[in-house]
Amino acid sequence: MGRSRRPSKEELEEDKFLEWILEAGEYIKARAQLFIGGVVGIAAILFVISYMQTSRETARAEASALLGRVLIAESNGQTQEGLQLSEQLVDLYPGTPAAAQGLVQLGNRYYSRGRYAEAEKQFQTYLDEHGDVDVLVYAAWGGIAACYESQGEFERAALKFTEYAEQNEGQMQAALALMNAARCYHLAGQVEMAKKELERVTRDHADSPVAGRARDQLNML
Repeated sequence: MGRSRRPSKEELEEDKFLEWILEAGEYIKARAQLFIGGVVGIAAILFVISYMQTSRETARAEASALLGRVLIAESNGQTQEGLQLSEQLVDLYPGTPAAAQGLVQLGNRYYSRGRYAEAEKQFQTYLDEHGDVDVLVYAAWGGIAACYESQGEFERAALKFTEYAEQNEGQMQAALALMNAARCYHLAGQVEMAKKELERVTRDHADSPVAGRARDQLNML
């Protein structure tokens, strides 16, 4: 009987490779449910992400359409319908840009009906949760100040306008806020404070369109 031939290096490596394939197969077979479960889990996550994205886009579109209905109702003088639609917009589509504007619209509707606490709440919610559109930011700040003014709290209203101006230096709305602060101080009987705010307009906002009006008012005080 002949002597056994020793396997070559290539044959040994091939055997190791085949052994690895068999072990890998057994490993996958033993853990098939784990692999399948993992794939299913990943697929479910991707589905949820896709659904959420689609839902967000749908919500934004629906909210924009509803905001359009609000604006149409208000332009036609249908204030009660505008109020109801604004409430729907804010309740059904929170977090959308249209609902953010709806907060200010709703605040205005409450204000016009003398529901000052509810109006202030809507304005403040916009500032707390959104506050990224300059015009709406000023409208919300001004809305809160107007609520105070309508209730005879003139000094509190003036302070609100001044606070806005100090947080938004360099903006045109800051000059308007100071003008309103001066007006509210004048209503409160605080003439010197009114002068101070008007002087700030002429000094810090000399290029503002309202600077000339501020100088005229100073000459009359």
